[in-house]
Amino acid sequence: MSFATVVSLFVFVSSQAFASGGGTGEAHHASITDLLAPAINVIILLGVLVWKLKGPLHSYFVAKSEEVANTLERASLKAKEAQMMIDGESRKLANLQNEVKSIHQQAEADVVAFEKNLSKETDDKTQKLKLDANSKIHADKKALMDELNTELLNQVINKTKSTIRTNKDYQTKVSTKLLQGL
Repeated sequence: MSFATVVSLFVFVSSQAFASGGGTGEAHHASITDLLAPAINVIILLGVLVWKLKGPLHSYFVAKSEEVANTLERASLKAKEAQMMIDGESRKLANLQNEVKSIHQQAEADVVAFEKNLSKETDDKTQKLKLDANSKIHADKKALMDELNTELLNQVINKTKSTIRTNKDYQTKVSTKLLQGL
């Protein structure tokens, strides 16, 4: 029997109980015993309803109870996850100022180190360039001095040759000295 059938039956029985007041039109004095038959009908109807609906209502409420418990459990887990995320973000936010300060200090330290390294590299390059320049100047100076000495020696030799060629006395002395050296 479905619930709608049971309700229809109840309405039908109730209407029959009200209609059984007597069809003669006489004044009827109500007494408590007149309510005994309808009360028994209502008790029987309620007993049938309870007996028929007890299992489905019980399973319905158990299912709803489990569904609510599962929903509450999921909500509790989600709340814990959300709280953990909030705590993590709060820690990050609280740490943000320290992190920014740390990055700023690290950047300043890097700039100072870079300036020192750049200054040292510049000084080293300057020293190297000075040494290279001095070495080049010294090498050029030596090359020029050698060239000058060679030129001077060539001029002395040429001058000596021309003097020996023009003077007969020197020619004889040179010839004798050469022969003695051999």
